[in-house]
Amino acid sequence: MRSACEENGATGQKGPEPDDLRLLQFLRWVVPLVFGFAALAGAAAALFSDPGLLAAGVILLTYGGLLLFARRRVGAGERVEAVWTICVGLLLAALLMSAVQPGWLAVLAVTPLISVAVALPYVRGGDLLRLIFLAWLTVVVMAILSRALPPLSRPPAWFVDAFTAGALAAATAVVLLLLWQFSTRLNETLARTRAAEERYALAERGVNDGLWDWDLRRDRVYYSSRWKEMLGWREDEVGEEPDEWFRRVHPQDRKRLLEEVREHLRGRREHLNVEYRIRHRDGSYRWMLTRGLAVRDGEGNPVRMAGSQTDITRRKQAEEKLLHEASHDALTGLPNRAFFMERLGEALRRPGDGDRVAVLFIDLDRFKMINDSLGHAMGDRLLVAAAERLKGCLRPQDTLARLGGDEFTVLLEGVSSEEAASVADRLLERLREPFRLDGYELFTAASVGVVLGGRERAGPEELLRDADIAMYRAKALGGGRKGIFEAGMHTRAMELFRLENELRRAIEREEFTAHYQPIVSLKTGLISGFEALVRWRHPERGLIRPDEFVPVAEETGLIVPLELSVVREACASLVSWQREFPQHRPLTMSVNLSRNQLARPELPEQVERILLETGLDARSLRLEVTESAIMENVGSAAATLSRLRDMNIRVHIDDFGMGYSSLSVLHQLPIDALKVDRSFVGRMDGANDDVEIVQTIITLAHNLGLDVVAEGVEREEHLDRLRRLGCDYAQGFLFSEPLDAAGARRLLSAYRRW
Repeated sequence: MRSACEENGATGQKGPEPDDLRLLQFLRWVVPLVFGFAALAGAAAALFSDPGLLAAGVILLTYGGLLLFARRRVGAGERVEAVWTICVGLLLAALLMSAVQPGWLAVLAVTPLISVAVALPYVRGGDLLRLIFLAWLTVVVMAILSRALPPLSRPPAWFVDAFTAGALAAATAVVLLLLWQFSTRLNETLARTRAAEERYALAERGVNDGLWDWDLRRDRVYYSSRWKEMLGWREDEVGEEPDEWFRRVHPQDRKRLLEEVREHLRGRREHLNVEYRIRHRDGSYRWMLTRGLAVRDGEGNPVRMAGSQTDITRRKQAEEKLLHEASHDALTGLPNRAFFMERLGEALRRPGDGDRVAVLFIDLDRFKMINDSLGHAMGDRLLVAAAERLKGCLRPQDTLARLGGDEFTVLLEGVSSEEAASVADRLLERLREPFRLDGYELFTAASVGVVLGGRERAGPEELLRDADIAMYRAKALGGGRKGIFEAGMHTRAMELFRLENELRRAIEREEFTAHYQPIVSLKTGLISGFEALVRWRHPERGLIRPDEFVPVAEETGLIVPLELSVVREACASLVSWQREFPQHRPLTMSVNLSRNQLARPELPEQVERILLETGLDARSLRLEVTESAIMENVGSAAATLSRLRDMNIRVHIDDFGMGYSSLSVLHQLPIDALKVDRSFVGRMDGANDDVEIVQTIITLAHNLGLDVVAEGVEREEHLDRLRRLGCDYAQGFLFSEPLDAAGARRLLSAYRRW
């Protein structure tokens, strides 16, 4: 037990009690005992004249004082009870020994045991040993005095018998009292133990963790009921062997768990803290977090290890879901760009496989038309269906990803160039098959770029870039095909990149201008109007033709501001010429619109604003669009063209015969004229099919109430034949090449007739 100093220190007091206070407390207990025991001893000596009894009383008085002196080491609420119980027990034992001298040896043995039994609930450690020693010393002294000092006179026999019987009864009562006290305290201890166990079980349930306790010396493990329940097992179905635990751990996690346990037992880890999967009774695996701590002996060797097991399956599932969402496309469920690039990097770093890696870049053709005409929901369903088809064409070890929009990529490992090309062909063929979605039969195709790994210093970004370049090369050739990357493609791509930057600067510097090619009426032979064609006056390269920069402008979206600037310049020029040359009335202006421009719903408002700025009558403006531009989104294009016609602007279909518009669609479009493509006009030599085609187009147009303009007229024979076929207008180098504004003025002033 702790000393008074230790108790004071534990409670935050300043130190031991002063000596005078200690003496006062000592006298407070000793003085009553001295007078009490002295009075009893004196009365007994006077009655029986027995010096032995007097000596016993003095010794007991001294012993009581010693016990009182040591009382501070007993629990604060039990000091008095402890001292008086021990003193009374020893006094009764001494009286019994004095009355029945032949049994003094038994008393000598029993008395210390009684004192120990009495003191046991109150005293611990070294204090208990000191009390046992004092008890034995007291009994031995009393026995010696009883033998050495025979009584002066003997009491009557009846008194001895009565006293002996009373002493025995008192001793029996004391023993019974002690047994009752011991039983009571034992029951209290059991109740406290039971309450502690209930609190332990409640705490275990509260935290919902399974507990385990591993006796390393016996190699036995206690698994709590909750530990077994977490894995679907009953109490009696799991033994105490460590293997009951470790054999259920997932094979991929078992080695790591055992290594963590060994590291902790060796003292290299302060705590055991490891996550792993463990098999449930139903065969599934649950994620667990095990935490534990080893108990070590004086030499630092582990003798026990205990800890808890927490089910973290839901947390792991949430983490895996977040990781999947971060690395996969939400619409198709395919890996996204980041995941694909990581997988590509791993493939290139893998020894020996970098030269057998192929990347395919896939872009769906005509997807925008479907998306705009049928809605984004239908476009999304088409993307999902396309992704499923692509997956069906690949091996399990291949990686298919969606980069965004209608772009997909494929990583092929361990393939040759021929095998990669074969996979690309298989993908193209599969995507050409019609998609049947929500009652619609959708036709699409794809352009695929193919690049092979193994080139020196080619990393993931470079390979993906080159596959993209090859894809755009395939798309530039008409789409629906594959393009194999070649070294020169990168140089060409860099030139296009440089050209794009120059285009942006040229628009800012207004380096673009319009050239005008006359359109002649075949009825009058006079100029009826012009077609405005854009030209780029490059400060270093001179005049650049449209076919060199228009495709790049369309691809980058720069064609939109470029065409609007041409419309504005052409309208302003026509207003000036109409005033200057009234004899050419009605003089008109035709301007081309790209598919990018036609797809913009604000186009009619922008054209109307230009007409107001320049003062041109809307009836003098013709806007030309190609069949392919209209067919990419028939509904949207028809709506835009209708709004333009409502403004009295006439609409012409350019390059007619080269697209894929049907007659039924053509009949529904708000158009005013067809322009026959130059390829048909240029081959009208003699009797051939092209003459029949031109004749059919002219007849069809007139039946629909449309005018016909023939492009690419370069010879007199072509002009004569077109007149005989009933063509309305003609345009080509036979009349003039495209001229700048000054040249067009000179041509108008000549007032030539063809």
